[in-house]
Amino acid sequence: MKDRSYFIEAALRYEELLESGQIISLDAFVTQEPPEVREELRAFLEFNLTLGELDEPAVLSPTEEAAAGRVMALTRAAWERELLGEPAQNLTDLRKSQQITVGRLARQLTLPVDLLARLERGKVRVATIPERLIERLAEALQTTSSVIRAALLAPPPISANVRLNAEDGIVEPEEMIVSFAQAFADSAPTEEEYAAWADTLSSARR
Repeated sequence: MKDRSYFIEAALRYEELLESGQIISLDAFVTQEPPEVREELRAFLEFNLTLGELDEPAVLSPTEEAAAGRVMALTRAAWERELLGEPAQNLTDLRKSQQITVGRLARQLTLPVDLLARLERGKVRVATIPERLIERLAEALQTTSSVIRAALLAPPPISANVRLNAEDGIVEPEEMIVSFAQAFADSAPTEEEYAAWADTLSSARR
């Protein structure tokens, strides 16, 4: 498993590229790293670039400390699955294994169905997904939080529309990957859904 020093070293390399005049996006940089750490590394880079200097210890706020902890927990989950040689099940696989529809699961979680579908498509930045939601998904799908984290990192299913478009040579705009808070807002939650997650969303913004 990659430890914190790996992420710091990678972040310092990225800063050196920028300082040398090489304009490279975060996405382009992380594609040069091992696939299993790209999502966490991108989140770590965003996190540290926001803080500033990477070679000096930073005093983190409780919210920042929690964000860093989520990044490392996600990395740990991915590596544990790889070391055990277990097949990578995505969130859709886990849901279907319990014979639960996306609508039913969303109702159990008091979550907008559009948001849950977006999570399954891999279009929500994993490091921003609240620990509370990971725990509730684990409970609803009768598994562990570690398995849910690994599932969120696994490649999402390829839809029939994507396959048809690829065969027809039609290129559609790529759906943006956004934060959990943004995806929640985009999904036009009901009053009940908003009330159920208001405290979590408020904490994430602090």
